[in-house]
Amino acid sequence: MATADTVAVADTLTAEQRPPISPLGAFGRSLVLPGWGQFEVGQPSRGAFYFTAEAVFLFMVFKSDARLSAAKEEMPQNEERISNRTGQRENWMALAGFIAFLSGLDAWVSAQFWDFEPIVAPPLDGSVGVTVGFRVALP
Repeated sequence: MATADTVAVADTLTAEQRPPISPLGAFGRSLVLPGWGQFEVGQPSRGAFYFTAEAVFLFMVFKSDARLSAAKEEMPQNEERISNRTGQRENWMALAGFIAFLSGLDAWVSAQFWDFEPIVAPPLDGSVGVTVGFRVALP
């Protein structure tokens, strides 16, 4: 439920201060085409990763489907081989669906935190790694 104060603040934001896309819109776009929401939020490398992963998984779905068809034509009596090929195709389909859902979740989170600038620095104690933080203004 929006109050008058939140509506007034949202109306006064400039174009640079407004998010490029809503979190739900980013989720939906990345669910339809993995990586699309990440591109909209301004994270093209993440978008390219999800798009490439989805393309590979869909390629493997088609490849498994071709192998299943070949197994049915070559030896229709060999039920174990056909069952294995069917299981492989279903596994690749599940992975393709999972990467689409994961891409949608990542786009949703990215759209939520689109204006947080992370602070990445080496650790103060000199150890290996990096320290990541966000500046947050508490009321």
